[in-house]
Amino acid sequence: MFKHSGWIFGIVFVLGLISGAPVSAAEPAGGNDLTEDMNIPQVVAKVNGTELRSDYIRFRLNLDMRRIGQNLNAQQKAKLAGAIIEKEIVRELMYQEGQAKGSGVSPETVEKELEEFKKSYGSEEEFQQALKLRGIDEGELKKGIEVDLIAKNLLDDRVKGKVEITDTQVKKFYEDKKESFKRPEAFRARHIFVAYVPFEVVQSTPPEEMKEKAGEYRAVAKKKIDEVYEKIKSGGDFEALAKEYSEDKGSADKGGDLDFMYKGVFDPMFDKTVAELKVGETSGIVETEFGYHVIQLMETKPSEYAPFKDVEQSIQKHLFMTEAQKLVGRYIEALRKKADIIVYYRGQ
Repeated sequence: MFKHSGWIFGIVFVLGLISGAPVSAAEPAGGNDLTEDMNIPQVVAKVNGTELRSDYIRFRLNLDMRRIGQNLNAQQKAKLAGAIIEKEIVRELMYQEGQAKGSGVSPETVEKELEEFKKSYGSEEEFQQALKLRGIDEGELKKGIEVDLIAKNLLDDRVKGKVEITDTQVKKFYEDKKESFKRPEAFRARHIFVAYVPFEVVQSTPPEEMKEKAGEYRAVAKKKIDEVYEKIKSGGDFEALAKEYSEDKGSADKGGDLDFMYKGVFDPMFDKTVAELKVGETSGIVETEFGYHVIQLMETKPSEYAPFKDVEQSIQKHLFMTEAQKLVGRYIEALRKKADIIVYYRGQ
């Protein structure tokens, strides 16, 4: 029997209650306001009299639309905005419930989380610049952290000790879904790799210049792989040659050893070549989208079912999260029913 209190915080994210940290070095910033043509009111909703204003909704919407990376029509934009608003309504409900139940968090706790967050930036100046670029201030960030910590505490209380997953349930899931745990055929190979264009050239050469000289670079690469292949045909040691000539730095030090891989991970031509080799055989020169390879097949593994012990923990977690989501969903629905919620923008 398993109890998984250590996984509870993950439920917050799985259910989408927490919008995510409002600032991230990876988030795009600046550019045109992609929401300017949307008729989003200044106040998008009220939760028990507390206004949810559109500033943050527009900010979040801009980020999401830029991540999607394609032009959305008016209906798609409205639907996305509506989903963000619904998420913020739930966050506000959780915040209010936490305050009412005395589940608030101390300023010291919020400050500690903020300091941890700041560590993802090189300096205080970079952190403040990131806030400025995204149109929010440190106070808003702290409020977001506080809301999310309160939500975590509430969900801890709702779920902790109430979800139990038995050994029988885990084993039954494995047997019922056994085909889902079938591993494809695998192989272990080593290769010598020469890129069409050397990595250092890609890093330091303007794209136009690199395009103009693409033929020259490829000719140099072909000459190099030809020379290596001749050494192999003459009885040269594959492992030693890989260490000396291969441009795949991750495997070169291991004599080109790529370890075991499932089919479908590499370029299709790589897989096709391996499929035609017998263990111990070496291919000719193989071209993929990345460059030239010479491949030596070392071992193969037939398709097999993942042993129960290898997937037991992941099954436990899946079953736990499924049951916990049901509990949390019912809890949130109860909060909504007793709340006075007015939505001014439905996103439809």
